[in-house]
Amino acid sequence: MAQIPSAITLRNQIPKSYLHYDLYCNLIPNEETDANFFNQVPRTGAFEVSFRGHLIFSKLQGGYWPNCELVASKCAGIADALRCGGDISPFLAGFTPNKEGSPARASRKARGGSPAK
Repeated sequence: MAQIPSAITLRNQIPKSYLHYDLYCNLIPNEETDANFFNQVPRTGAFEVSFRGHLIFSKLQGGYWPNCELVASKCAGIADALRCGGDISPFLAGFTPNKEGSPARASRKARGGSPAK
């Protein structure tokens, strides 16, 4: 939170304004006009971090628990990129830093997809 002081953390809640993003599923219907959030049914074994429909980290996708500092760094990178009109894709799930510290795209096979041709 120190890296992004205005960040709001939600647990199994999705802002109603994010309903149009494909990433968010398993929402519990909520017709209350004064409630700004939908509750989301959690998935067993899931730990995911997302921002405005963009997946930043997924335990289900990666198969491992997150490094908190790395996830916080990715969130701060997205905030900086959005502030400056930059590209957020290097900070999304599937990108991992290599030994030199620059982002490297994980292979499709490692992410559970078909291998790239």
